Amino acid sequence: MINKKLLSKEESVLFSIAGHFIEVIGPNTTDWGQILPSFKPFRYHSLDGREAVCSIRIVEEPMDVELGPAKVLNEVFGVLGYWTCLMETKKNYIFDVQFIENGNCYRMVSDKNFSTATAYIDQKDKLAGTVLSSFLMIVFAQSAVFHKTLLIHASVVEKEQKGYAFLGKSGTGKSTHSSLWLQYLEGVELLNDDNPAIRVEDDGKMYVYGTPWSGKTPCYKNRRVELKALIRLEQAKRNSFTWREGTEALIALLPSCSSMRWNSQLYTAMCDLLEKIIGKVKVGYLECLPDKEAALLCYEETKNINYKY
Repeated sequence: MINKKLLSKEESVLFSIAGHFIEVIGPNTTDWGQILPSFKPFRYHSLDGREAVCSIRIVEEPMDVELGPAKVLNEVFGVLGYWTCLMETKKNYIFDVQFIENGNCYRMVSDKNFSTATAYIDQKDKLAGTVLSSFLMIVFAQSAVFHKTLLIHASVVEKEQKGYAFLGKSGTGKSTHSSLWLQYLEGVELLNDDNPAIRVEDDGKMYVYGTPWSGKTPCYKNRRVELKALIRLEQAKRNSFTWREGTEALIALLPSCSSMRWNSQLYTAMCDLLEKIIGKVKVGYLECLPDKEAALLCYEETKNINYKY
């Protein structure tokens, strides 16, 4: 249970994403609508008797705390920004992010389960909202795994209250394929264009949710639809569709999941969820051109499928 005592100049705000509450604690002068505009549809004012799955506290001064010896797990350029470094100590994970070269270096420190975190955010920086949104995505993606929810990298459209998720490497054409559905098929809407969430309900049903993270496309919908199919895309010189099952289906989904491979508990929970998902939802593989025929082929192959009960 998350129970952080508020200081006199702090306030707590709640957001509901994929049916889970996340708590953000920050200075009571914070303009949340300005710093997190994509989160507006997800704002809540009460936990309604439930608990938040994670909580992040914002501090406005660089953290100077003794965390013990740290091991560098991953250091990359050009992912969340200019530079990102993930480190691990005995009790914590440390994320250092620099969004632009020679810009501010921001830090988030979380516990090993990502249930609580503290982040340095300079709200005077024009990139403050981008930094905070990225930290929130990291914390939510990891903590939600323990609550039967996966944040995935995909573009999702909905048709007749069913969700179709298009996966693939960056630059594969996920957004393009969604736009083809929107253009050539009736009654299609975009649910999310970058980071939707899949939740496995207690009754076994699978839902895909919109989130505050939708890449370059401003599509921030706090709604859910039943997940009908997961389709991995690959650019090709012709259009061809096949179904994948078992290990092949798992391999098709795994690269699109937001989970830390360095944490055995998180990784195991993620794999368990993937097994449940591919046990109910069909996984397709579409080699395609960016054309009308690809969209029509994909829809024809998927429109009549149901959960694999």
